[in-house]
Amino acid sequence: MRKIQITDSIREDVGISYVFASMKELIKDFGGEISVTKSESRIKLTLDCPEQYYDLYKSELEDKIADVIAVKYKYHFLKRYLRTIGLNSYENEILLVTIISADIEDDRRYVMRRLKNFDNFAIDGIFNFRLQPLKNKWREVVSYIPFFFTSNQLCDFVAFVLGEKRGKKILVEGKVVYDVNYNKLTRSSLISDVLDVVKEALLSPCSFVEVVKAVSLEEEKELKRFFGRRVCFLNGSLPKTVDKKI
Repeated sequence: MRKIQITDSIREDVGISYVFASMKELIKDFGGEISVTKSESRIKLTLDCPEQYYDLYKSELEDKIADVIAVKYKYHFLKRYLRTIGLNSYENEILLVTIISADIEDDRRYVMRRLKNFDNFAIDGIFNFRLQPLKNKWREVVSYIPFFFTSNQLCDFVAFVLGEKRGKKILVEGKVVYDVNYNKLTRSSLISDVLDVVKEALLSPCSFVEVVKAVSLEEEKELKRFFGRRVCFLNGSLPKTVDKKI
């Protein structure tokens, strides 16, 4: 067995919880043990994996750490430095998530390149000391965002970002979101305690949403608002802007 450890500040336990939840299925299929311990200031995930699956486990861990930094750390970075007016609190959250979504795959690839040659990962240390070019890029992005945003401008921005994506559709079943291979999508858990299907959809690599099991009226309204013709409802509810040929 080989040991891999991931640590972070105790204040950042959501990220460790995300990695832990993501690794459970892999351990179920290929063996090993995983545990989380806490001290006064740090939280630590320890993974003991079979030698023959070390590369697989390490690759998956790097993928999930990249999610933590590209979603959670970037979200808090934007909350700290981005200042806009004109949007309500929910719209402002959608703005932050859309900014994250616009560069999420590029950000993740950069982070994963910086994780090579490590067996132990201190996520906050990696972010603070090895990712300065990434943080500079984020500062530049913040400088481009208009100080005043209207709701219509936000919808246009979301549509632009969705139009740049080339992924397949995601599936929404009530309070659960899946990709087309039926892998559960949970990136939004890095920034919210409660699943928001709009945020989860935006954080996915996909631009189309298929609702196969009814969502709440509020979620349906927001999906129609932000995804327009890119969302369809198999329960019979179709937004007015849906092109049924899609």
